[in-house]
Amino acid sequence: MRALTAALLVNLFLVVVGAAGGWHLWRRTAAQADARTITWGGPEREWRDVEGVVRAIVPELGIVVLTHADIPGYMPGMTMGFRLAGAKIPPSLSVGDAVRFTVRGSPPLVVVTAIEKP
Repeated sequence: MRALTAALLVNLFLVVVGAAGGWHLWRRTAAQADARTITWGGPEREWRDVEGVVRAIVPELGIVVLTHADIPGYMPGMTMGFRLAGAKIPPSLSVGDAVRFTVRGSPPLVVVTAIEKP
C-alpha cells in the first residue's frame, strides 16, 4: 500500500511540474509572438523609379492596380493593388499606361507616394 501511495504522489508531482512547465513555456512563446507582432513592419523605406503598367483604377478607394517590375529588397515583380498616399488618382492616368512610381512605408504597409507617365 505504501508503494502505491508513493507512486501516486510521484505521479501527481510530475503532473503538476509538467503543467507548470508547459504553462511557462506557452507564456514565453506568446510573449515572443507579441514582440514579433509589434516590430513586424520594421523601419520605413522608400523605393523610387519602379516601372509598371496600370491594370485597373479604383478611385472610390484610392487604389491603383499595377503590374510592376521587381522592387529590389522588397518583392519580385507581380500584379497587385497599391493605395495612393493622397488617395487622389491623377486624372491623366488610365488603364494600360506605362508608369514610374515611388513606394514608401514599412512593409507590408506601403503606399504609392508618386506616380507618373515616363
